[in-house]
Amino acid sequence: MMAQNLENFPKDIAEKIQEGKRAGLTDQQIAEGIVHLGDVMSKFVKPDSPEEALMKKMWQVSNDQEKRTMANLIVRMANEQQPQPQQ
Repeated sequence: MMAQNLENFPKDIAEKIQEGKRAGLTDQQIAEGIVHLGDVMSKFVKPDSPEEALMKKMWQVSNDQEKRTMANLIVRMANEQQPQPQQ
């Protein structure tokens, strides 16, 4: 689906989130977009692996607050992937 392998997933997501920030989106707006994307993907995308099937099922059984929590964790994970400024 999104990343070719799980090892690259955090870096790939971080890059996409940084693109959104450069376009002027806030973390909250990005998280809301992740929730909407997750809703669409859970309806229309066929999982290619057991891990993707698990994520799809987790998304489908999650309530709105749980989905927002997962989206915010993805944003936080992406923010932590960014290099820290030198002091």
